Amino acid sequence: MAASEWETRILEKGRLTVPRDLRARLDLKKGDKVRFHLQEGKIRLIVPRLEEDLVERTRGVLKGVEPELTVEELEDALLKAVASKAKTKEET
Repeated sequence: MAASEWETRILEKGRLTVPRDLRARLDLKKGDKVRFHLQEGKIRLIVPRLEEDLVERTRGVLKGVEPELTVEELEDALLKAVASKAKTKEET
């Protein structure tokens, strides 16, 4: 997807207006929640609802794929890893 850029001003009390075209593209409505993610001087606007949609859209894609370990084998490996880590902490 090609990158797009919009500009807006920060208003009193730190309020921002999300530009109309961006709201339309993301189907943002009054009352929708968004998150801001700050990393290396850049801010990403995250729409949690869209992240949840991704989970719903990909539900079942791994149907029929057999795991390499059984539930019991996974539990055993987890318990061994936790015990090993606890033992290492006791030694230090």
